[in-house]
Amino acid sequence: MKKLLLLLPLVPLFAADPAGFVTWKSGDLKSIKESAKLEDFGNHSGRPTFRDKSGQSEVHMGWTDILIIESGNATIAIGGTQVNPKTTGPGEMRSDTTTGARKVPVAPGDILNIPAGVSHQFLLEPGKTVAYFAIKVPAK
Repeated sequence: MKKLLLLLPLVPLFAADPAGFVTWKSGDLKSIKESAKLEDFGNHSGRPTFRDKSGQSEVHMGWTDILIIESGNATIAIGGTQVNPKTTGPGEMRSDTTTGARKVPVAPGDILNIPAGVSHQFLLEPGKTVAYFAIKVPAK
């Protein structure tokens, strides 16, 4: 018994998470009501995102967006040409609308890969919401 008690202080009581490890639980993502801050992991970033209205058309020249739809329903306008785009940051353009975009309905479980340089815009009907997890990966 004395030997066991002597070894006890050498055994860690709790294992620490590795640096950069984050867990976003499915149940939490399905119930989010506002977008979280973007977590930067050096070679990629990610965040839970919530929308309760249509967004602007976005074009990111420096990264690909991977979007995992968790709850709600929306339409994503993909591709096309932005109308009167404005630069909102380095390599990023936004506009209120696009022309020639393909409209694709999205629902829980859908995963979207939006390459760098491609216009994309969430369109929501009044009263609808969509929650998704966005992963941003640098473009090659």
